[in-house]
Amino acid sequence: MGLFNMSYLRKNWFRLFRGQAGFSLLETVVAVVIIGFIGTGVIKAVDTNVRSGRILDEQVQATNLVTGYLEGIRQLPYSDNASPYNTVSAAVTEPTGYVVAMNIKYSPDGNDWSFDTPAADRKLQKISISVSRTGGKLVLTTCTFRTTRTK
Repeated sequence: MGLFNMSYLRKNWFRLFRGQAGFSLLETVVAVVIIGFIGTGVIKAVDTNVRSGRILDEQVQATNLVTGYLEGIRQLPYSDNASPYNTVSAAVTEPTGYVVAMNIKYSPDGNDWSFDTPAADRKLQKISISVSRTGGKLVLTTCTFRTTRTK
């Protein structure tokens, strides 16, 4: 008798499965529920990844727009009115779906920003730049300050 007796293996192989007719309904339901939980987790992860990618893209676009505006303003000399600053918007190309708004306020000392027009005593400017989507969703807001330099 050899180490592997085939007839012995054939007889005993089928003894393992005797009394087993297949999976029960309970086992099948538990397996489907487990697969459902795993599938739901995967779908949630993919959805979160897509949303965060879209938000990141919006923020990068908005940051690039604001940087372009700030660089354009920085290259201009100080002006008591907003006219030169409005030329910056012509130099910066806005991507489709984005709107940039620039707001300039004036103050004599930095405590009161209620003035929309310059005057002799208002030599401090607060330039606010807001980037939003076409639908009105605000993406990014920043501001910078300018003043005349005295010698």
